Amino acid sequence: MSTEVQIRRARPGEPLGDRGRNILGWASKNAVYVALVALFIFNLIATRGFASTFTLQNLLFSAAPLILIAVGQTLAIGTGGIDLSVGSVMAFSSATIALYLGYGESATLLIALAAAAAIGFVNGSLIAFARINPLITGLGLLVAVRGLAQAVSGGSRSPIPSGGLFTWIGNASFLGIPVVALFAFAATAAFIVLVRRTTFGRYALFAGSNRSAAFLAGTPRNSTLIGVYVISATLAGIAGVMVSARIGASDPSFIGINFELTAIAAVVIGGTPLAGGRMSILGAASAAVFLQLIDTTFVMQGINPAFSQVLKAVLIVVALYMQRSRKDAR
Repeated sequence: MSTEVQIRRARPGEPLGDRGRNILGWASKNAVYVALVALFIFNLIATRGFASTFTLQNLLFSAAPLILIAVGQTLAIGTGGIDLSVGSVMAFSSATIALYLGYGESATLLIALAAAAAIGFVNGSLIAFARINPLITGLGLLVAVRGLAQAVSGGSRSPIPSGGLFTWIGNASFLGIPVVALFAFAATAAFIVLVRRTTFGRYALFAGSNRSAAFLAGTPRNSTLIGVYVISATLAGIAGVMVSARIGASDPSFIGINFELTAIAAVVIGGTPLAGGRMSILGAASAAVFLQLIDTTFVMQGINPAFSQVLKAVLIVVALYMQRSRKDAR
């Protein structure tokens, strides 16, 4: 055995064996779950005050919007695209709340989600029919939608009257678990089924693996892409409503800032390749909780939260390296 090892070490360019491929494959698939559990246990042991209902509820309240954004972003990246407009869509749905509160809270909620879906329809149509690169449309909408949200609201923070539907969304819990977190978990489960069990999910994966082949095969590529971006924007709209309800105000200048980048980080760390063709909904949702847990850890440990951004950047690089290593090992 030792002779075999020496021979292999003498050939650094030799492809990995089955064991190496298995280790890389397992690590790239499950690293986010292991890291999430390890960090949670670390906080239980080493972070004073972490093991409290208040802290855990705040963690879930904060993670729920990011989970929804990450799930939508997974769909977009899985088709070989990207949705950079989600943070601005959150701001726009928040601004819509301030504009239409006079029509009743239920009607305002529906209008906010419809407005978000309309932005997704525009984004998807530009990608599907005009064949504009998703990165370009996303960058354009990132700026335009944020500006529109600030323009229609005057750029100011508007309080939401307490005691109604939005107060319930921002504070309600069931068996100690925030309702928004339960909704985010249910949405994650629903989209896992959508991707794995439905024709729409298979079309989305096919479009991500080879758009030209998907078109030649007669699959409804354009409607699939539009559907994906409408879903992504609608989930972003729901996330905007959650954040507005939590802080008790509409604030298009604050809500959604950097959410698109954090969501992309969650998708990459969760195991979905940026090249598309594969989606890990559960991985992205778990990574979203993991990233939020990192922020909580830094705050509760008294470490400058700015350093958490550095750590997230390192994790993204590591995740991309592991994806590349796994691809090379095939």
